[in-house]
Amino acid sequence: MATSRTVKYAVIDAFASSPFTGNPAAVCLLESPEIKTASDQWMQYVAREFNISETAFLSRANSGADSGSAGLGDGDSNAKFCLRWFTPVAEVTSSPFFFLTPFCNC
Repeated sequence: MATSRTVKYAVIDAFASSPFTGNPAAVCLLESPEIKTASDQWMQYVAREFNISETAFLSRANSGADSGSAGLGDGDSNAKFCLRWFTPVAEVTSSPFFFLTPFCNC
């Protein structure tokens, strides 16, 4: 049985000037120790539970010897954050939020 964990998240309306009018997306902030224990499968389960078009998982970019320990980043020293997107059925490699790509490395 999976263990419970608390994760900070927000559901945002992207590309909107008022609530409930934009493209909804869930954004989960993964902090230690969540970064080390979050698997691809767990992130997929969370996205399925939100059941909206996309769920983002945001964490600070890894650096040093343990980079990539959870598959969340490869430790690029220029990257500030790792951002991965999942739909309820699969990970998305090219998101409509493509403009964030230069700031992230996963």
